[in-house]
Amino acid sequence: MFTESWTNPRRNIIKFANITLSAILLASNALPAAFAAEPIVPTNLEPHHHVILENQYVTVMRVMIRPGESTLFHEQHLDYVNTHVDGSPVQASYPNKPAKDFAMKSGNVKFGAHQGHSEVDKITNTGSSLNMQIAFEIKQAGPPGFGTASRPSTPAFQQVLDKKSVNGWKVTLQPGESSGVYQQKGPGVRVFFTEGRVLEAIPGRPNRNKEIWVHKGDAALTTAGPVEIINGGDTPLVFNDYELK
Repeated sequence: MFTESWTNPRRNIIKFANITLSAILLASNALPAAFAAEPIVPTNLEPHHHVILENQYVTVMRVMIRPGESTLFHEQHLDYVNTHVDGSPVQASYPNKPAKDFAMKSGNVKFGAHQGHSEVDKITNTGSSLNMQIAFEIKQAGPPGFGTASRPSTPAFQQVLDKKSVNGWKVTLQPGESSGVYQQKGPGVRVFFTEGRVLEAIPGRPNRNKEIWVHKGDAALTTAGPVEIINGGDTPLVFNDYELK
């Protein structure tokens, strides 16, 4: 063997090359299996989706994705309302189809009709600032059956969502302005785009109000009944008001 290694160097080089090539091929064949093993989790267990509010009707999550970070692959199997509080460009990756680049624009609302046909994706923040969303899953299958939701026909209310299970309005109240009294038929969620002081009338107690201070990105659960919201601050108050129907 010692003599052959010196007298046949070309043969040894060929053997070494064949062994190296075989090792590279084995390693490359193992890569797809490793990527395929990437975990898929329910949306409410994905680490970037922080559950902040929940009742029998909805699960509300604050989603925060830093620049360059990605969520895990997560499965959405319930109807899903997503409010983009601080948007960014993102890339959505899927297990069995090409990735897609698009912009989540601040203030936009996305509805995912996932009852009966779930979707799995992974979102990467390809921008340079934090991506923050408030999203909620609707737990009931089909329309919950609370009735047709409506709001006052005033410039303060702009409808942004009209689906079989949920309606949504963007509400803008100037300092001191009232929404007017309206009747909410089903439970819902509020998502705030600005900070400020909010006065909410207490039903049956004239001129008595619950006062809270809200921040950008705050969310609140709401219930059926008469509602009046007053901007108790000195800057415009902007929020989205969602109601199950």
